Amino acid sequence: MEYEENLVFSKNAYIPLSILEIALRNSIDAFLSEKFSDEWYKKENFLTKDTQKKVDDVIELLQRRKENSTKDKVIAELSFGFWVNLFKAPYAKNLRVNDLKKIFPNLPPKQVKLINREYLFKRLNHIRKFRNRVFHYEKVLNKDGYHNIFDEIEELLEYFDKGLCDFSKKINNA
Repeated sequence: MEYEENLVFSKNAYIPLSILEIALRNSIDAFLSEKFSDEWYKKENFLTKDTQKKVDDVIELLQRRKENSTKDKVIAELSFGFWVNLFKAPYAKNLRVNDLKKIFPNLPPKQVKLINREYLFKRLNHIRKFRNRVFHYEKVLNKDGYHNIFDEIEELLEYFDKGLCDFSKKINNA
């Protein structure tokens, strides 16, 4: 019975997680393309050495598969963890509140709720851990504070756009 409940819970998480991951990577890519250049992922002075290695590994993987390492392919191959880690402390100078508003255009005013890089990293990282458990078929029911995970995902989707959150709910209930 618990196994079945876990499967249904995980199934219900798939669409919102997918939409969040794609929205996050597309929004960060657009922001970094504007801030640095269209090939921001090749700028070693912006990315930490470890993060740059992940990009280089993706490019190498694409080359081994004899695929073109276009920007779109590289962006799509980078893991959710890659995008989440861009909110860690080493990126603080490049992700100030005004920058965050470009990535998440629908952030609430600071008088309503103060959203900073650290807050976003904690939220995104919690969702990343949940996503990894779901996508690796592990137990997520009654684990590690996931009882409000859908609210957390919806909160972040709304920071992109309320319509995106509504779209996620609509297709998840179709």
